[in-house]
This record gives sequence, C-alpha cells and structure tokens, in this order.
Amino acid sequence: MPLTSGTHLGPYEVLAPLGAGGMGEVYRARDTRLDRNVAIKILPAEFAANEQLRIRFEREARTISQLNHPHICTLHDVGKFEGNDYLVMELLEGESLADRLERGALPLSEVLKIGVQIADALDRAHRAGIVHRDLKPGNVMLTKTGAKLLDFGLAKSSALGFSAEAATVMRPLTQEGSILGTFQYMSPEQLEGLEADSRSDIFALGAVLYEMTTGQRAFDGSTKTSLIAAIVSKDPKPLAQLQPLTPPALEHVISKCLAKEADDRWQSAHDVAEEMRWIAEAGSQAGVATTISVRKRTRERIAWGAATVLAAIAVAMTFLYGSATQRAARPFVTDLTPPAGIRYNAVGDEAGALVVSPDGTMAVFSGTDGAQNQLYLRSLITGETKPINGSDGAMFPFWAPDSRKIAFFSITALKRVDVSGGSPSVVVPSAAASAGSARGGVWTPDDWIIWTPNTQAPLEKVRASGGPVSNITKLVAAKHTSHRWPSVMPDGKHLLYLAANHQNPTGGDNGIYMTSVDGEEPKLVMQSTSSGVYSDGYLLFVRDQTLMAQKMTTSGVISGDPIPIAENVLDDVGIWRGAFSVSSDHLLTFHTGRATVTSELRWVDRTGKELAKIGSPASYWDLEISPNGQKVAVEIGDPLRELWIVDLARNTRTRLPLESAWVGTSVFSPDSSMIYTSILRQGHGALIVHGVSGGTEKKLLDGNLADGGVSGISPDGKSLLFVRADGLALIPIANPTQEVKLGGHTNDSFGEFSPDGKFLTYMSDQNGRMEAFITSVADPNQKWQVSNNGGFYPRWRHDGKELFYLDPSNKLYAVSVETNGSDLTLGTPQPLFSIVPRPQCRPYAVSADGQKFLVNTLVEQSSPTVTVVSNWMSRLRH
Repeated sequence: MPLTSGTHLGPYEVLAPLGAGGMGEVYRARDTRLDRNVAIKILPAEFAANEQLRIRFEREARTISQLNHPHICTLHDVGKFEGNDYLVMELLEGESLADRLERGALPLSEVLKIGVQIADALDRAHRAGIVHRDLKPGNVMLTKTGAKLLDFGLAKSSALGFSAEAATVMRPLTQEGSILGTFQYMSPEQLEGLEADSRSDIFALGAVLYEMTTGQRAFDGSTKTSLIAAIVSKDPKPLAQLQPLTPPALEHVISKCLAKEADDRWQSAHDVAEEMRWIAEAGSQAGVATTISVRKRTRERIAWGAATVLAAIAVAMTFLYGSATQRAARPFVTDLTPPAGIRYNAVGDEAGALVVSPDGTMAVFSGTDGAQNQLYLRSLITGETKPINGSDGAMFPFWAPDSRKIAFFSITALKRVDVSGGSPSVVVPSAAASAGSARGGVWTPDDWIIWTPNTQAPLEKVRASGGPVSNITKLVAAKHTSHRWPSVMPDGKHLLYLAANHQNPTGGDNGIYMTSVDGEEPKLVMQSTSSGVYSDGYLLFVRDQTLMAQKMTTSGVISGDPIPIAENVLDDVGIWRGAFSVSSDHLLTFHTGRATVTSELRWVDRTGKELAKIGSPASYWDLEISPNGQKVAVEIGDPLRELWIVDLARNTRTRLPLESAWVGTSVFSPDSSMIYTSILRQGHGALIVHGVSGGTEKKLLDGNLADGGVSGISPDGKSLLFVRADGLALIPIANPTQEVKLGGHTNDSFGEFSPDGKFLTYMSDQNGRMEAFITSVADPNQKWQVSNNGGFYPRWRHDGKELFYLDPSNKLYAVSVETNGSDLTLGTPQPLFSIVPRPQCRPYAVSADGQKFLVNTLVEQSSPTVTVVSNWMSRLRH
C-alpha cells in the first residue's frame, strides 16, 4: 500500500518513497527514537494473509536480524501497519548492481572486489543456516563502504505456495520480462522443483559474476521455456570470447560456480571468496588476460594445481606466445571503462588521451570528476585503476621506454613520476617552461625528453633528469606555426612530429616530418593534419576520424595505400592530434566518440543560494555580462562554438551571424552596444567587432589568434586586453597592429581592467602556482598577489572595491580593494561559496553590485570510449 510523507509507523516517520524492492515498496524514513535515517519496506497484503508465510517470514526476519556482517544489509526491526508487515532496514546510499550493469561490464578489479564481498556475505548466511534463494544484481547494493546483500529469506521456492517471480520483481516489467528477470539466476535444481541449498546460491553467484565480467547474462532466452532449457542443458559462452581481458583463473572460478550438478560446484561460498582473493593478490601471475601479450618467458611457468586450470593456461599460452601469424588470427577487442565517477578527459588543451605503456601492461590517462582533472594509472593485467598523487591538473602524459616512469605537463612545469609511487619531480621548472599550453612529448631510450612547450614552439629537448633546454627544430616564418606531438623511431635517434600552420591548415606544408634528436634537417614524410606514430613497418595516423596504417620504412619512405584500422576515432582537430596509442608489441588503444559537457546558467547570491536559471541546459563556455547588466555574451557548442547574446529581461538568446568555426572569449564595449571577439574561420584567425543588436562584423586584426583571445577592454573603450601564449598584451582599437606587450610571464591569462582603468587583474603561475594578481597598467612591474592558496579567473566588482576569484577547489572568494593613486591595499580573502563549474572556461560573471553571480554550472559530462585491440596488425588481414 502506498504511504505518504509524514505517515508514522510507530516510531518511524516516512519521509519519501525510494521505489520498489523485493516484495514491496521501500521508503526513506526517520527513526525518531534513535535519530537516524532508515529504510522501511512494506509487504503486500496478500503475503500477510498467508498464515504459513507470515509465520515463516517473522521467524526468518528474527534470524537474519542476528546476522552481523559488513556486506549484509542490517535488519533493525519488524512490525505491522494496518495489517501489513514491514521491515526496518539499514538505509543504503548508492546504486544497485543491476543499475550499474546497465552501463556495461565492470573493470576486473571491481569484479573481484565486489565478488569477494558478495561471497563473504553468502558464507556468513550459509553458516547460519540461511539460503538466499534470490541472489541477483537487483539484490546487491553498491555503496561507498562496499557491496551490500539484500532480501535474505524473502524469495522462497514454489513449495511454499506462492509465485517466486512475483516476489522478486524489482521494477515495472511486462509479465514475461518479470519471469526472465527472475529465472536468469536460478540453479537447475531450483527449476526442477528440488530443494535449494547453499550450492544453489553459488550457482547464482556464478551467474552474477559472469554478468559483471562480460556485461551479458550467462543464460538468456526469448521465452521462459527456452531460458530454462539454456540453464539446465547449455553452457554460457566462454568469458574470454566476450571479454578478452578476463584472466583464465577467473573463468575457472565462474565456470565451476555454474556447473549443472550441485556436487560439481564449489561447495562453499568461502572457497569462492578465497579463490577470487588469490586472483586479486597474485596479480599478473594469476590474472594474465588472454588478449594482452606477456613479454617475459618466465611468466609461462605459472603453477596451477588442477588439470582444468592447466588446460586453460595451455589455451592462453597458445595465444600469448604463439607466432605472429597465430596471434594475428586471434584479434580481440574490448572497451575500457573509467572508474566510477571519473570520465576520460581526452579532448582539448587540458587533457590527455589514454596512453598504453611500451610493454603493454599498463595505461595512463587524464580523468576528471567534473571539477578537477588528474592522471590515473590502470593495470591492463588486473584492471586496477589508481590516481597518481600530485598530478592534479596534469595533461598529455607519456611513458619512459622502460614502462616504469611517466612524464607529463602541469600548468607550471614539465614533470616526471615513478609508477611505483612517490611524488612527481620537476624536469623543467616554470621559469623555462610554458607547460600550460604544451603540445606533447616523448621519452627516448637515451633518456632525452623531446617536447613542445607551447602552441607556438618548435621541438625542444632536455635530459630526463633535468638540465638545460635546447631547440631541435626551427620554425620557418610563413611555413609552420608549431611543431608538436613527437614520437620516437625504433633506433631511438630519429623522431616523427607534426608540423602545423594555423594560418593555412589545408596547405601542403602541414604534415608529419622526420628529424633526429641531434637536429637533422627535417624531411616531409606525408601531408597530414593529425599526429603519427611508427609501429613495425607502418605509420599510424588519423584521417577523417579513421585510424589508418600505411607502409613506411625506418628512413621515412611511404609506400602503398593507407589501410583503415578503426573508424570513429577521436581526432582532436583543435590541437591536431589523433587520440590513439600503441605498445611495442602491437597493443592498440584509441578513443571513440567525444566527451560532451552540458551546463546551465544559474544566478546565485553571495551564499551560493540559487536565485534563477537562464535558458535551458546546453554546452556553454565563457560568460560576459554587459556593462549595463542587460545582456550576457556566451559561446555555445562543441566542438564548434557560436557566439550568442542572452537578453536577461526576456530570458531569450540570439546567435550573432559570425559564420565561423570557432569563437573565443568576448567583451562588450563600455556602452554595451558592440562586442569584441576572436574567431577562427577556415583556419584563419581574426579579431572582430560586431553590433550586439545586429549589423555586420568589422575585422580589426588578421593573424594567428588560436593561442589566445580577448580578455578585457579598458573603461574608455580604447584598448583591448589580449591573452597570448607568451603573456598579456594591449591592442589599441584605433590601430590594432600596434600591439603592446605587457611583459610578465608566459602563463599570464584571463585578465580584465579595473573600473578606473588603472589596474589589471589576471591569473599567473609566476610564483610556481596559479594565483590571482593585480598589476598597474602604467607600471607592469608593480604587482600585488591577491590569492594565497591558488587563484583562478579573478573578476572586479563594478565599483572596483572588491575582487573575486576561485581557488583550486572551486570555492569563490571575495577580497576588498582600496586604491590610493597608484597604490592599493588588499583585504584578507573571504570565502563565499563553492561552485561546480563547467571545466576549461571562465565559468562565472559578477553583477554590478557584487551581490549576484552568474555561474556556468556543470550539469552532465559524458566520457569518450576507450577501445583496446590486442594486436592491431591483425586488422591488416581482416
């Protein structure tokens, strides 16, 4: 019977419905005696009317209440309400395993961890004489403290005289769907009407483990009859056929759980738990995935105790150590999912596609939780994923040749870190590296790091241990604006890199070139607008979102036609890079699809309380409020960005007809009638001005603007503040070619003028960490540091008496400002509230009086997929 909020069941006050669960409706409630939240399940009246069932239910409820186990949902109390039995249980926050499986298979490490927890819970129940009889993903809850097993003793056999399928429905389904959803996990003896015992639960555990590992059910059928026939007489598909990264040892555990005869299964859940613990602890020895080549012959000597396991290993070794022809006949493909709550951060300036280690046993990738990105290390043997300490804000990681170290770029420096642990160390400090806009690197066998420090740089080299930096290549004016994405050839001496010209993206000079660590004269290998990597006689590159392989000699001579290897590969056109990597023995990883971000514009007050929403959710970028407070300029779209003007009074928006492929940050003129922005159109950059309410655009400046954009405008409307790769600059609107550099630091960015025009606020890593600063326009050498624990995107209140900025945790701070001629006094930063911003943009704007903030708030962010191919060369033959 449905309950309403505020209903009291004795000392329990119903707060809200949680949905269907097991045999009834589940509600969030408050235990008024112990002042704690609980879950209450109301049982249907038809169950209470069955005297035998009611007595059995009460007896088993008392028994289960004595079970004290961290992975069994605790039963607190039982009672009656208007003739209906109810249970009072531990309130669990999280998602069911069934809901998690809707997103696909789990990583191996999660399968083992959750599987051990479920098996331990079953073992505890079995030792108390309780058989679950209804183990399935819907009865497992995933919480922050681990898996929790639900509904012990509620799903009985048909001998008790009621429908098992009616007792186990977890969500609205058709009648046929309900039957299939229940019978999927029943053992053969249950389906034959025999008494279920603990080994029936072990069969169900095997079916759940199978589904967790592969993302598919072990048994399926279009009808109840065909499903029962499959469970009783057929074996499920081998796990390695569906999930190539499955260790043979785990396949053995699951297949034994699913034995048709109860005597042939594991005889206790304890044994199953111990086997999975052994697989997790033994790592590469017990958990060798059948799709990834193991490089050392000593790994062939793994000892197994049973003949069935030896047979599994023999099959695996045939694939792992067979000839290249044998391995080519076994092309396996699988997808890698990121950890729960983390998304691949594979696109854009502050990113890093997943990169496989040279030996093919590990991968490193940049991931984001929506607020901060950092690096993660993933074992391709065990599936374990862990964050790399000290890598917050890291981008574009790459491996050392020994697969034991990783180099990456932070906003301030080129760094390195050991995969075994420890903190990152600096290779090139911020004084010599504008790493915040770096474009890739490679670590050579001779311990050189070759890298591109910013978007307008040639290749540079430095010893991996640190030291002086020197150029390898030289940029030729009017030919290339950047040399980027270096990769090393097998001799360790020669390099491939992409040479790009942002001003002429379709020109013949754009392409993959070859040079040497010693700086040999570069030669064109092939025309291209995406990075390339050499692998065993082939050049791999992306063209029109298709990964291609074309024959190439080690001297850089191309021959034959390119062969498609994979489609829909992410090609990050904004930075001229294909999101793929390859190990020394042909393990290929690549991203498909794209990362999509949805945000919405919200007005909040100084406490963070939401006041109103502007428009509907979309892919919003940088915000700018007009000086008169009536309009908002915002870029919308991904990857193409268009400039829109939002009318705050009418809550409508209008697109400016700029007909460009990309729009940068924008600022309004002081009278709010015009808007200044930088655009990229057919590869050509321009600084333009356009009427807010219509008219046509006027071009102020041609040139390569891809490395920066408009950041602010002087109060008199005479100068624009522009962000370049090498710092801030002033552009006179009347004579835009007379640009004035403000000096400062290469990573100075996101500045704006004070209301009186005498000062600039901006963010900079000039002291080794990104902080908010103020400088004098008249004397740029005069500086004041505003933040003291990290500061981003500083903005003025319109009277100049207060400044705002975000700290690294996205908390907004306010700082009072008092000016006295050319001097000023800053107050102590005061925290206001935290936001969840859309990443990689200036995510907030301030009302004139500083009492409201328009925040570009992250709503949803999807992740591109990572695909792993065990031997990419097999695709040359398929």
